[in-house]
Amino acid sequence: MLLTKFKLLFFLLLSSGWIAMSPAGLHSQNISLSGIITDASDGRPVPGANVILLDESGEQVRGSVTDNDGVFRIRNITRGEYQVRVSYVGYATLLETVLLDGSETSVAFSRSIEIDSGTLGEVVVSVPSQSGRVVGGHQRVSAADLTRAVTPAAGGDMATYLQVLPGVVAAGDRGGQLFVRGGTPSENMALIDGLLIYQPFHIVGFFSAFPENLLANADFYAGGFSPRYNGRISSVLDVQMRDGNFQETKASASLSPFLAEIQMEGPISEGSASWLGSVRSSQIERTSELLLGEQQPLRFESQFLKFSQLSDDGTRCSAMAMRTYDRGKLDFEMGNSFKWTNFVIGGKCTHLAQDPDIYIDLNVGLSHLSNSLGGSQETNLSSGLTKFSSELDMTQDVGNIRMNYGVYSHMKWISYDIEEIFQIPEAESEILLGVGGYAEATIPLGDRVKVRPGSAFSFYTSIYSPSIEPRVRFSWQPFGSDRHELNTSVGVYRQAIAGITDLRDAGSAFIAWLPTPNEQRIEAIHTLVGWQQQFRNGLQISAEAYHKNLRNLPVTVWSTIAEFTTDIAFADGDVYGLDLRLEYGSRRFYGFLGYGLSWTEYTSAQDNFTEWFGTSVQSYHPAHDRRHQVNSMVSLDVGNFTFGLNWQMGTGLPYTRQMGFDGILPFDDGLPNIRTRYGTPRVLLDRPFEGRTPAYHRLDVSVEREFNLSFATLDLQIGAINTYGRKNLFYYDVFTQRRIDQLPLAPYASVKMEL
Repeated sequence: MLLTKFKLLFFLLLSSGWIAMSPAGLHSQNISLSGIITDASDGRPVPGANVILLDESGEQVRGSVTDNDGVFRIRNITRGEYQVRVSYVGYATLLETVLLDGSETSVAFSRSIEIDSGTLGEVVVSVPSQSGRVVGGHQRVSAADLTRAVTPAAGGDMATYLQVLPGVVAAGDRGGQLFVRGGTPSENMALIDGLLIYQPFHIVGFFSAFPENLLANADFYAGGFSPRYNGRISSVLDVQMRDGNFQETKASASLSPFLAEIQMEGPISEGSASWLGSVRSSQIERTSELLLGEQQPLRFESQFLKFSQLSDDGTRCSAMAMRTYDRGKLDFEMGNSFKWTNFVIGGKCTHLAQDPDIYIDLNVGLSHLSNSLGGSQETNLSSGLTKFSSELDMTQDVGNIRMNYGVYSHMKWISYDIEEIFQIPEAESEILLGVGGYAEATIPLGDRVKVRPGSAFSFYTSIYSPSIEPRVRFSWQPFGSDRHELNTSVGVYRQAIAGITDLRDAGSAFIAWLPTPNEQRIEAIHTLVGWQQQFRNGLQISAEAYHKNLRNLPVTVWSTIAEFTTDIAFADGDVYGLDLRLEYGSRRFYGFLGYGLSWTEYTSAQDNFTEWFGTSVQSYHPAHDRRHQVNSMVSLDVGNFTFGLNWQMGTGLPYTRQMGFDGILPFDDGLPNIRTRYGTPRVLLDRPFEGRTPAYHRLDVSVEREFNLSFATLDLQIGAINTYGRKNLFYYDVFTQRRIDQLPLAPYASVKMEL
């Protein structure tokens, strides 16, 4: 019923004139054939499928390849009878006759293709890995990519995979925070089926809301992203969750010392409607004392449910809901307890309209986050954010120019109580109403050059002035193939909602979400240039250099005294970096090597600097400025076994050193007796972030084997995190002079059964 109502709303919007933007005179008088190619078993789009048009003699007339959404278009076809051949490796070839008599200028041809298990035996179809391919800051991620990153569970996870990419810095194996190319976690955008999810990474750093077994595909933009994405200045992770199986009911359960999961899926109406449900719960709080010798007070869980429906005309509608919960202490002995909960619910419809020829994506939903910190006498903080949103995106070809454009509206309700640590009004709630839109054109200049100019626009009914964010991307294929490509990108990015963290404390996972305190949006200007090259032997390499100019960043006031409360100041910044990737894949071996060079510097003017150092302006490298980083992944199939290996190395992160100590003497009851009273000890701090922690490195390994039983498939895995027991620093507590380390050697075994 929910999907039916959503589809009705979708078509009412279409009929109300949204797609009247296209002048009829721009359509070609020749016939076009277009559609969406999907997998018959689960309804997923099949990218890279060949769609060939054959004449009566069997000769190829025209052809096309499906894009990442499974969409193809063949234009300028003359009248006649043709055969359409759809083929893709691992799938049975589809051959069908169509009559194009000219009664329609645009003809729909959306089909599902089936895995060819009859001729090829048991087939596992996966998209080739794109870890070594980055184009203008963008990388396509498939479920198969996630399985290659060693994860202490029965399947891969987006959190583990992202941490092996150059340019991505993790705070540690706990806390759920990722820093992308000099940006902070609150400057990253994460989307689940088009809806915002605020804090998708779990408190145990190997896991996120996006496990491999729920993922259809994802687009990860480390920078230079298109105008379609606005409201964040650092990165975008756009995740599409897969549909349930349209043909048969399946169930699976898995267990490891870190995670337990149950998943079920199946058809509602065979071939046209399906459902998918998943429940996940962490186990490390229960198993850590036995496994690691001490209890790890960390817990997370998530629940996911999705309903999907396919129509004969290629329309796809879905409704989904997700909840995540995280709770724990990052400092197990003395720290505060952190807790956050995400709730996302919404629906979307996609449709390939034939006249005019427009691919339409409508998305509506609600995203909610509650975030709190407590458990000590000094701090008891909370922050909440709820967003109602609707978005309409369209893709249209006008001649040889592809247009992407869309509009959105949203309402944000923000509440926070953070006065105890940030000197901001104690408790506030605000409502922001916003509208916006974007447009981008892909303009081919000959056969080898494409220019993509565009701009995003946003307006809030209060606080902020309207924002226009121009962006342009450029690509050049000097040899006429996408196997060799040069890319550049320049753009303006702004953010109205700030996530403020006490940067003095590396062990903090609390983010206070609120409108930017000075009523000026945070701003970044991205510039990047990159080259990617693919060789025919399975080797591909890429290199990308980038610069970000940052303005209006809210930061915590630096103080010479280590204290529990702080004011908010503002900083500008610059980020320079270089990401290098090398990837090789064959039938049984996969290898990836990445190197990231990064340099991040903030400049801030604060009165406290003058009091201590005689100047009001200081430049410093923030706590996430990792200079060098090396990551590698290896996967090898030997007989019935699959061996996996991850190795990571990163140079030390900045921290603020203590200069010494003094004592505070009370004067409330007159002059104290300094001969008998020494006062309360106090830490005095050096210039901000002048020190560097020791280098970080870690080796993770796994061995996996699958058994095919008469009634189920059984997957067994053994492995270890931090195999050689490196004592990696998580953070150093300047108050107590205590060192807090990341996980020691952590062996694990996992089992998964699929019915």
